[in-house]
Amino acid sequence: MDFLNANFVSMRDLDSIDDKLNALSDQKLRISRAIDSATGADSAEVTDKENLYIEGLLTSIQQLSTAGTESIVENLIERNGNLQVLVDLKEAVVEKNILQSQNVLLRDAALLESAILSLSETSDISELLEISKKLGKFDGTAVGLTLAEELTKVVEDKKAKLIQKLTSLLQLIKWLAPKENVSIASSTLKEISSIFDQLVNLQVGQQVPEYPETWWGLEVLLQPFAMRFNYHFNQSNETNKISRPEWALQFVETFLYDNMQVLELVIGDTFQKHGKIGVMEVLTAALIPVRSKLLKMAQIINQSIARSGDDATGLERNGRLLSHLIFETTSFDQRLRNAYKYNPYITDLKKAPKRKWMGLTGDILLENDEENTAVTNWLNLELRLAKQRFDEEIMDALNAFEIDFEYNASSKQPDILKPSYSAYALVKLFDNLTSHFKTLSIVKYQLMYVSNIQLTFLDEYLQALQKQFGHFNESLSLKLISNFLPGSVKADTSATSQSVISNGLKGLEILTGLYCLIKFVIEQMQEWSEDLLFIQLWNSYRSVSTKKEAEDSIFGSAIAQYTALLDKVATRYADFFKREIRGGFKEYVNSSVWTIDDFEARNLPSVKLAALASIIPTYMAYLERTLPEIDYFLVASKVCDSFSTVVLEYIITNNKFNKNGLVQLQLDLDYLVESFSGPLLMDPQCKYSNADNRKFKKVIQSIEMMEHFDGATARLMKRDVESNDTIRSQFENRLDCLEENDIRDLLFRII
Repeated sequence: MDFLNANFVSMRDLDSIDDKLNALSDQKLRISRAIDSATGADSAEVTDKENLYIEGLLTSIQQLSTAGTESIVENLIERNGNLQVLVDLKEAVVEKNILQSQNVLLRDAALLESAILSLSETSDISELLEISKKLGKFDGTAVGLTLAEELTKVVEDKKAKLIQKLTSLLQLIKWLAPKENVSIASSTLKEISSIFDQLVNLQVGQQVPEYPETWWGLEVLLQPFAMRFNYHFNQSNETNKISRPEWALQFVETFLYDNMQVLELVIGDTFQKHGKIGVMEVLTAALIPVRSKLLKMAQIINQSIARSGDDATGLERNGRLLSHLIFETTSFDQRLRNAYKYNPYITDLKKAPKRKWMGLTGDILLENDEENTAVTNWLNLELRLAKQRFDEEIMDALNAFEIDFEYNASSKQPDILKPSYSAYALVKLFDNLTSHFKTLSIVKYQLMYVSNIQLTFLDEYLQALQKQFGHFNESLSLKLISNFLPGSVKADTSATSQSVISNGLKGLEILTGLYCLIKFVIEQMQEWSEDLLFIQLWNSYRSVSTKKEAEDSIFGSAIAQYTALLDKVATRYADFFKREIRGGFKEYVNSSVWTIDDFEARNLPSVKLAALASIIPTYMAYLERTLPEIDYFLVASKVCDSFSTVVLEYIITNNKFNKNGLVQLQLDLDYLVESFSGPLLMDPQCKYSNADNRKFKKVIQSIEMMEHFDGATARLMKRDVESNDTIRSQFENRLDCLEENDIRDLLFRII
């Protein structure tokens, strides 16, 4: 091919082809004579065998002058070695073959050029298409470029004539004129379709347009639409407002809705035979003026943002315009997908397209496949506006951590989790932000939005919760420590029962507010993780990530962190109630005596337990109003554990009892159990019951054992280290909640 481009640059160069072939033959003859001369000088000295060998070689070489191929020469070289004469001969054969093949190619080109020159604007399109196909064999050659240029001139003339003819016909019938009730004769419609078909076929012969380009014929058919669009949205009219991109988009949708059927009637099956879908091609053509308008709007807004500098007001105003433009465009893109299944890359409705359509939004954000300033400006604005709302409605709200008891107030279901005001506001903000990018269809920017805005807010909210939990812990720890200080079991005579309840409720409200809102956010993140949008985003991220992700969703890391905090909060219920129960027992523990000699038959519980009997039910009533059933049961179990632990630690294992003392203890315990039974779900008939709580049963079994033995028997059993089994055998439940050490210790408590 290089030899051709160097030696034959015009048709006239073909005249010298015979001279070049004759010169090549002369060169071969000279080589042959040189061989004859070389062999003749020594012919007297060679044997008959050698003479025969040389004669055979010469015969083979001479035969190549008329029908030589490169492979035959290579065989000679392989048999006789790299003789210079054979090497030269191979080069000559190669050159001859090239010249001969190029001679054929150039003769074909000359014929094709003649065919092109004979074409005119009246020539049949099939002739042009046939010539266009034949041009393929000349790709990459100077001759091919020349022929292509000559053919293009003919095609342009043909195109101009067809467009003029089609335009005249369309004007005659007032094509696509709004509010015109025009009837089109079938013959006219048939002629329009025929000309359109010719234009499409003509363009196929040149180059099939790819999105966002369109067909010549469709440009003509949609010219009335383009002119009206330009009048309304590119001229000084009331409809041309940068703050109202939706007007332009609605104009397009209305046009398509009103005219798609008649457009389909005209184009018929023209595109089908070329592997295209008519509706898709019409939409692509209709989007050309719209795309240009939206790009211009984005450029104007971006320039205004750049000029705003540090002007917060200007940045916000122009940022809102950009955000609105993108939101309306993404919504328009989605409506096109829904209404027409639009994807310009679809060639068969039964098969997946070769690529995804990024929408007009993608054309704005990725102009010429390069990311422009609109992306940065949009994300910055979205973050700025969202952050403002995040701070005002969530982080700085006075009731941020208070439970919203009106949430789902109409629902009577006992398992409804009530969030805090800030948690509910966070979820609403999150869902609103998702709607801003959901239809964007550009995974890269969707991931940037989620990462830079939504996940950032979840992280900041978590930090605020951790800080709030830290304050609660500090307060709780100070009160817990005070209970262990010397003299701390003395009654606080300055505090009334009501003030104790009030202060305790404040702490419980903080703790429960944290518990509910954390769990609410976790449940929402789990729901988001199952949303198809976030599943697709996570899969897309994992497909390009270089590190192996342990999480199974885009919210996996956040869920793990929130869950860890929830576990810490849940454990604090036991600490809180242990503190409150211990405080309620202070005066009782300080004043009680368990070795009672003169027991009055009053059968009354200690008055020192009245406050505790009131505090716990009050706290539990708040929790019952706040928590779902299962969560309430879990907390009630912790309260039951805490109550039993305090009784064991501060009363049973810290004192000695005679019979009268045990009677009083049982009386007091029955009083508390009666007060706590409902709130702590101690009734076996409850849906979720603490009747079998092992720590509470340990208290019951401890008193039961001490009541069973008198002091003398207990002293005897203390001496026998093997007596535990004997003791257990005397009880139907075998004291199954008591450890061996517990039994030994209780023997020392009996007087």
